[in-house]
Amino acid sequence: MIEFITIMLESLRNRIDDIAYIFLTALVFLSAYYWLNTKLAAIIRSTILRRNIVGFVLMFIYSIYYFTLLYGKIAHESGREADELNQFVQAYYTMVISSFVCFNLYYLLTYRFAHSSRRWVPAVKFIIFFIIMYLAMIGTNWPIYGLDLKKTIPFYPIVALLVASIDVGCRYIIRLQQLLKKTKELETLKLKEQLTQAQLDVLHAKINPHFLYNALNSIAGLALTDGHKTRQMAVSLSKFFRYSINREQSNLTTLQEEMEMVETYLEIERVRFEDLLNYEISIEPGLEELKIPRFLLQPLVENAVKHGLKGDRHELFIHIHARRDGKKLSLSVQDNGLPFVDNFEPGYGLKSVYNKLDLLFPEKYEVALFNTPVKQVSILIET
Repeated sequence: MIEFITIMLESLRNRIDDIAYIFLTALVFLSAYYWLNTKLAAIIRSTILRRNIVGFVLMFIYSIYYFTLLYGKIAHESGREADELNQFVQAYYTMVISSFVCFNLYYLLTYRFAHSSRRWVPAVKFIIFFIIMYLAMIGTNWPIYGLDLKKTIPFYPIVALLVASIDVGCRYIIRLQQLLKKTKELETLKLKEQLTQAQLDVLHAKINPHFLYNALNSIAGLALTDGHKTRQMAVSLSKFFRYSINREQSNLTTLQEEMEMVETYLEIERVRFEDLLNYEISIEPGLEELKIPRFLLQPLVENAVKHGLKGDRHELFIHIHARRDGKKLSLSVQDNGLPFVDNFEPGYGLKSVYNKLDLLFPEKYEVALFNTPVKQVSILIET
């Protein structure tokens, strides 16, 4: 054992230049390999194909450098024979073949550990890489040294250990970068969610002050003439604001709850307009529990009430319905009020609908305004 250690130390001392060269070569090669492999991950989906392509490109670049260096070294040193060049060329081709064989053998043996988080996996990968690297060096240098154990055996473990350590270092740096990137993405996502929540809170909280003013005036007026209606309207207004407060801090609500809130709003307005305002709400069976943004329909209904009784209209009828349109949810607010003008510009109510859908259903919705065959605002949402 002592003799073996002595031989290894002597080999290390005699070949310190070779070890330094191999260290730098392995460091550059493996760093370039992992960098290219990461960059091409989005372009070449197949892991084994991507790794072989990257390895082939790097080996081709290295071959140009290797032949240039080798030819210059042998051609200018005295005592070198031409057949020695052939010997080194043969060793190089052996190195290329053995590298690709060992390269794929390593990923084949470690395939089952690719996504494992067990603590012993890195140690097993390191041992497998070390053994394969050791065998690759034996195969590569066989044409030159053959069975000269004093020149090969002590040197190979040192080089294999060195390269395996560099590989572990590269993997650690990549995992660290991925972890930092993921942490940054999570922080960005969290900030986006907080911003989205803040925007939705603003949209939910902004109740039309004219509606509140009119509702309170109606309650004050009814208090002197009809106590029952006063109580009914106060309860309806309470239910409406309870829905607005959103104690559960949920951005989505069921279609059934949204329709009930719309009906509560219309009941409040009906106290003001009495028989001038009528409505109908219909939901296709089976859609009651579908999730939609809170206060999605109320601004549209409010616009219908606000603009529907303008002009010479003596009665406003509003129809709100929900049905299935293929794989989409179809929501519609129809009324018999004045039609949309050609240069119609959406106000706050319609803009809030767009904003909520943009935040909660990006690129999964459509909003359209029609005057024929009936005036309506139509919303399609992918479910």
